[in-house]
Amino acid sequence: MKKLIMLAAVGLAALVVAGAAGADTKTVQITRNGFTPAATTINVGDSVTWRNADTVSHQVVANDGSFASPVLKAGDTYTFTFQKAGKVTFHDSFATRRTGTVTTNAPAAQVSLTASSTTITYGDNTTVSGTISNQLSNESVNLTSQPYGKGTQAVATQSTQSNGAFTFGVAPTIQTSYTAHYKTSASPAVTINVAPRVGLGRFGNRYTAKVTSDLSYAGHYVWVQRKAPFGSFRNVKRIYLSSASRATFTLHLVRGHSILRLVLPDSQAGVGYVASASRMISVTKR
Repeated sequence: MKKLIMLAAVGLAALVVAGAAGADTKTVQITRNGFTPAATTINVGDSVTWRNADTVSHQVVANDGSFASPVLKAGDTYTFTFQKAGKVTFHDSFATRRTGTVTTNAPAAQVSLTASSTTITYGDNTTVSGTISNQLSNESVNLTSQPYGKGTQAVATQSTQSNGAFTFGVAPTIQTSYTAHYKTSASPAVTINVAPRVGLGRFGNRYTAKVTSDLSYAGHYVWVQRKAPFGSFRNVKRIYLSSASRATFTLHLVRGHSILRLVLPDSQAGVGYVASASRMISVTKR
């Protein structure tokens, strides 16, 4: 039990150290000539320590009343942690003409990004949207894309709405990752997969297959599938595509009603693409 208590104490101490690791403390010397430095810049959560480097007493007081030190004798210090962004002017209550400032910068706003569809069919479009955590309006957000096998490209710029929200319309033609940028912050990348467009047509007893994307599908194949009575699809015939990424073929179907579709397997979709399927068609053989 004693060992467990010691481990817990060590863990708690580690958390405290980790929480404080990101904060900083700046020191301002109080001299007979004033504050050194007179202007200090920090981030939200940082602290400022005033040290009386003079031989007489001084007192540091914020003009807006946000803080006030006790009377500091020679060698005494006073520390204040700033939790709000903004600029505060302070003075020495023993010599009010001696002033200084602390400028506190807000943390960088975080940017979120999600896609309304993570997979689309070649030729279709979708949207990516997100928010900036400060919820400011009329702020510029830039969208970049990285198509599969290519470098990063600028897409568009949008202004945020009243709640910091933004939306971009996108139409990737191959697997593409998108990132939203706001000032120095960037969202996590969002990837949209693209399925080649698979077309299935019928003209009497002849059928046509066509696959469309940025790639050629010459020598690739699609499966003709027939829907089974209990709803699953079964492969009926493998169809190889010509140099035009299309094929014409016939089928020998059983009598009765058949529901057919074409499926392009993932292994045939090509790099940067995912498996795809055509629309379903209904055929009746008498």
